Amino acid sequence: MILEVDADVGRRGGFRLRASLRADAGRLAIVGPSGSGKTTLLDVIAGIERGRVVLDGLDLSRLPLHRRSIGYVMQDAPLFPHLTVRGNLAYGPRAEGVEDVAARLGIAHLLDRMPRNLSGGERRRAVLARALASRPRLLLLDEPFAGLDEAARRDAMALLHGLGDIPTVLVSHSPAEVLGLAERAVRLERGEVVAEGPSASLLRAGETGIDNFLVARIVGASRVRAGSVELSVRLPEGASGAVRLAVYAHDLILAREAPRAISARNVFPAVVRDLTDAGGDVLATLLDPPLRALVTADAARDLALAPGARVIAILKSTSIACLGGA
Repeated sequence: MILEVDADVGRRGGFRLRASLRADAGRLAIVGPSGSGKTTLLDVIAGIERGRVVLDGLDLSRLPLHRRSIGYVMQDAPLFPHLTVRGNLAYGPRAEGVEDVAARLGIAHLLDRMPRNLSGGERRRAVLARALASRPRLLLLDEPFAGLDEAARRDAMALLHGLGDIPTVLVSHSPAEVLGLAERAVRLERGEVVAEGPSASLLRAGETGIDNFLVARIVGASRVRAGSVELSVRLPEGASGAVRLAVYAHDLILAREAPRAISARNVFPAVVRDLTDAGGDVLATLLDPPLRALVTADAARDLALAPGARVIAILKSTSIACLGGA
């Protein structure tokens, strides 16, 4: 998507958002400290606040709110308490494919439950599914995983990562969420855009919770295939077919030569696709399977990392989390 926004919005207390941006990315993150105007900028894009918004050449500013076809998942967005999950997903004139959306987000078995009988993570998935069922041309997410524990957060992120065909704008304070879900990011401070670029380039040093998400197929006992690489993974009992996996970028080790007598079960050749500065460290993106490794600048220099460089990737089985069926 190509998203252009010009906003000038005043708030009580003297805060003012004066932001102008043009971003070319399928998924864009808006980052910055609390009070910098991130949610206000989402409100402008949604049409709740006035401003110029152009998406892929279409001037949404000229359309009324209900015709913009934007899905907006706000912080603590409620479900209608008197409707089942199915009723919530089907609410709205453009809603369709309720069963398909529910299946993609892993809540098909919850469709006939009432919201009061859902856990926090299930409720978040249902809110997201309701937004997706409306067939939005753009999806806005405001801190969508706040309040979830680590396991539920990674699971929800992996599910959303798999919906890569929907243009998305994400607001988050979490580097892991920004890097896991967005290609590019915009940083706001005091109501103004102060930086724009690849997500990793807007990180601060030490922010290492960067997730990789993969879909792999089980090919044997504790064995899966991701792309052309077979990996040793701890799988839950009874798992079969395709599974969703998550790997932290700082758990992936790179080497120039294959090590000998090592405890890590996964050692495989890889090619570096590109390198990105990540708050003073270096984020190396590999090809087949597409994994990102976070290394220090010294390590990147010593390994002579560069696009096209051939390396050995090393990953412990215990560093790969299985998040469930794909």
